[in-house]
Amino acid sequence: MKILKLLKDLKIYIFAMIVFSIIQVFCELYLPNIMSDIVDVGIVSSDKAFIIKEIVYMLIITVVGLLSNIMLVHATSKFSNIFGYKIRDSLYKKINTFSKKEIDNFGASTLITRSTNNVSNITSTFSFGLRLVIFAPIMGIGASIMGYKQAANLAPVVVIAVVILLISLFTIFALVYPKFEVIQKLLDKLNASSREILSGLRVIKSFNKENYFKKRFNKVNEENKNLNIYLNKILYLIQPMMILIINIATIIIIYISTKYLEANTLEIGSMMAFIQYMGIILTSFLILLVIILNIPRVIVSFKRINEILNAEVSIENEGKIKLHNLESIEFKDVCFRYENAKSDMLKNLNFRIEKGENIGIIGSSGSGKTTIVNLLLRHIDVTSGEILINGINIQDYDIESLRNIFAYTPQKSLLFKGSIKENLIFDSKYNLDKINNAMYIANIKDFIDSNVEGYNYIVEQSAVNLSGGQKQRMSIARALLSGGECLLFDDSFSAIDYITDKRIRDAIKKNYKDKMVILITQRVGTIQNADRIFVIESGKIESIGTYKELLKNSKVFKEFVDSQKMEV
Repeated sequence: MKILKLLKDLKIYIFAMIVFSIIQVFCELYLPNIMSDIVDVGIVSSDKAFIIKEIVYMLIITVVGLLSNIMLVHATSKFSNIFGYKIRDSLYKKINTFSKKEIDNFGASTLITRSTNNVSNITSTFSFGLRLVIFAPIMGIGASIMGYKQAANLAPVVVIAVVILLISLFTIFALVYPKFEVIQKLLDKLNASSREILSGLRVIKSFNKENYFKKRFNKVNEENKNLNIYLNKILYLIQPMMILIINIATIIIIYISTKYLEANTLEIGSMMAFIQYMGIILTSFLILLVIILNIPRVIVSFKRINEILNAEVSIENEGKIKLHNLESIEFKDVCFRYENAKSDMLKNLNFRIEKGENIGIIGSSGSGKTTIVNLLLRHIDVTSGEILINGINIQDYDIESLRNIFAYTPQKSLLFKGSIKENLIFDSKYNLDKINNAMYIANIKDFIDSNVEGYNYIVEQSAVNLSGGQKQRMSIARALLSGGECLLFDDSFSAIDYITDKRIRDAIKKNYKDKMVILITQRVGTIQNADRIFVIESGKIESIGTYKELLKNSKVFKEFVDSQKMEV
């Protein structure tokens, strides 16, 4: 398993756990032996000096055992938390290499569950489990040896008790093991249902569908509840069953011991010590088997995390060429088909865009406009044909340098919780003049000036305290600050009024004459002054030309114009 490779730097903690476990076991096993000596030697012979000496030994051993336990817990805690950190870090890095295909295949809800709940399952089990899985066998073996030395005649009782305990616990294990994978899938469904309701809350309320979605959520929630109750009912049988077995075994030992005590072949201190050792032995087995019962949960979590870490990425960053400037973009017979689709989404696209050109791409919903953007950013790769940048295949470029060339504004404006400044520049460094200039061009500077906080104004989660137009203009400003040589706008003006739309485009045309501009939209007014307009229809280029040329030659474009006549 790839996840186990993350353990290689943690051997020092495992070594520390083994050492401190052995010390703690020695201390705990030696205490009943001292007590036996106090009863059989000190009390019987009324030797106070011997009793005091043994009590001092008990105190010293208790303190050493306590310190060992503290160090053991510390080493285990460090191990589990560092291991959890490494798993989360590996997951984050791996998910960031995923293309759109892998994200869609897994689904956002399961990626969240695997990065949180599954990692927590592993770290919580390791935080107590690894310490106990080392401690319990050493304790059990040591207690068995010490108990046998104290009263060999009573050993068969313990053996029978251990066998009964093992049979009971493995029966429970067989009942719960298949359910742990089911419960993880239910958590995925619960997560997906919660995200769906929260993201669509306004729509749900607008259509008065609260009861419908409540029933949908309750169905998944009910399944999750019932399965957890079933598992807890079975798992909580362990403790009372353990107490019952220990108590019955204790009664049998005391009953059997009476004849040995009468025959003077067993001393009362040895019997008391043996009962303590028996409790330790059975408790050690219980600890070990409780950990075994948690193994299904961990195995499922390991499996789900490994599925991500071992996932083959369809778009590898194998390109060696660093892209530093942009001269041209060319599509040559480009076709693209989504996985499991019956036909191509894009069909034989052929066009060339030169540096300094202002290009408009228009088409109805589902015509393939955003797919073109995803191909340019290499979120997906062509099914056939090729995309050339500066005459070189896009797949030969280093992905990071390729994406740095594009100043991209996505279709859905995504702003993060934090200040406006943090949203604009991320971790880059820009002087205030550049930021102000970008905000002027994006026509959002007035909003900054109207707030006392200025650029320190806090954007709430999902940018709920900004309007749709403000979010889009912030996204445009962020793209302008990125410094890319191709300004790529994917339907980024849809929530902006036409007057503001025109102001922004005029400012971009004036300030970025030397840059390539690609405007993707369904609004004719947004691309009216473009150098060329590409009309996309059902994944094909229906026609290319200026606004006036397309009015004469393109039936599809004329339909767009007629439907938006007032705005145009």
